[in-house]
Amino acid sequence: MKRFIIPLTVLGLLITTFIPGNLIANESPRRLFFLHHSTGRLLIEEGNVRHHLINANNSDGSDLVLWDHDYNYIGLSDNEGDLLGYDYSIPEDNTDPDGLHQLWTTSNSARDSLLARYDIIAFKSCYPTCDISSETQLDQYKQWYLEMRDFFDTKTDITFIIMSPPPRHRLSTNLEHADRARRFANWLMSDEYLYGHTNLVGFDFFDLCAQPDDGSPTRNMLRYDFERSHTNGDSHPNALANQTNAPLFVEVLVNATEPSTSSARNYPEPVLFHHNHPNPFNPLTVISFGLEQAQFVELKIFNIHGQHVRTLFSETRSAGNHSVNWNGRNSNGHAVSSGMYLYQISGNENTVVGKMILAR
Repeated sequence: MKRFIIPLTVLGLLITTFIPGNLIANESPRRLFFLHHSTGRLLIEEGNVRHHLINANNSDGSDLVLWDHDYNYIGLSDNEGDLLGYDYSIPEDNTDPDGLHQLWTTSNSARDSLLARYDIIAFKSCYPTCDISSETQLDQYKQWYLEMRDFFDTKTDITFIIMSPPPRHRLSTNLEHADRARRFANWLMSDEYLYGHTNLVGFDFFDLCAQPDDGSPTRNMLRYDFERSHTNGDSHPNALANQTNAPLFVEVLVNATEPSTSSARNYPEPVLFHHNHPNPFNPLTVISFGLEQAQFVELKIFNIHGQHVRTLFSETRSAGNHSVNWNGRNSNGHAVSSGMYLYQISGNENTVVGKMILAR
C-alpha cells in the first residue's frame, strides 16, 4: 500500500503542485516488464501505451522503461516496440491462472530471468480465465493466487502489478460464469488479497471492461460499446476500450514506481491504514481507513488541480475501521468527469492523501 504522510501546513502545496513520489531521482531507469497475450498486445498497440508512458515520463518525471512479452513465439519487445527475437520461455506458454502459478511458485529459468532484470512486473491472464464453471474452480483460482502472493512476499524489492482478466463477450458466456468472474476479479482486487502486501498493486482490468454488476441480463460481461463485434463472440476488447483504458493502465504503472514511505514518515499518522477499492472505479468506490483512537476526522475529495470536489464527512469517529462510499459526484450532485482524484483524510493535526482514478 502506497501512502503519502504530510502535515496540514503543507497540504495546500501538495494539492496544487501534486508531485508523485516517482520524481525522486533514481540512479538508473526503472525497468518494467509486462507479460500478456493477445488482449495485452491490443491494449499496448491500440491504446498507444508507449506514447502515454513517454508523456508520463516527461510530465511526471518518472523514468519507466517498458519491455513486454507476448506468446513465446512472438517473444520480447523493447521500449520502442521492436521485437528482439528473444523470449523467456514462459512455462508451457501459459498465462492462465495455472500457468502463472507454475511460473511464480516453481523454480524455472523464466522466473529467474524476470526477477533478476526488472523492477516492476505486471502480468495478466486472458478472457478464457473468466469461464469459471464451478465454485471449485473459483476456489482453485484463489488458492493459486494466494500461493503466488506467498512468493511475492519474499521479493519485496520488486513491485508486482496484479491484473484481473478481461470479461467474456455476452455471446461467449452465461450469467453463472460471468458472475463468478466478477467475484474472482473483486476478490483479486480486494483488501483480503492486497492489503498489507506493500509490493502488490492491483489493476482491475475486468471492472474497466465489464458491464456493471447491476442485475441486467448482460451484467459482468464485456461492455456492449467495447465489443469488437456485436454478431460474434470475440471477447477481445475493441479499440475504444483500449484507448479508454490505456492511460489508466499507464497511470497505475507510473504510480507503482513510488517508493515506500515507511522510512520517511516524520509525522504520526491520523489513521492506521487508508485505501480505496476498486481503483480505478466507475462510478462507485469505497474509501476505507482505520483509526487508532476516537478523533475528529474530515474526508474530502479534490481533483488533481487542487479544487475541492466534495466533503464526504466532517465529524468525530470512533476507534476502529471505517468505510465511506464516493459515487463520483460533486457537492452539487453532478457527476464529475473521468480522471485522477485525491481523497484527503485529516485528523490529529495531520493528513493523509490517496490517489484514485475515475474511469467512466
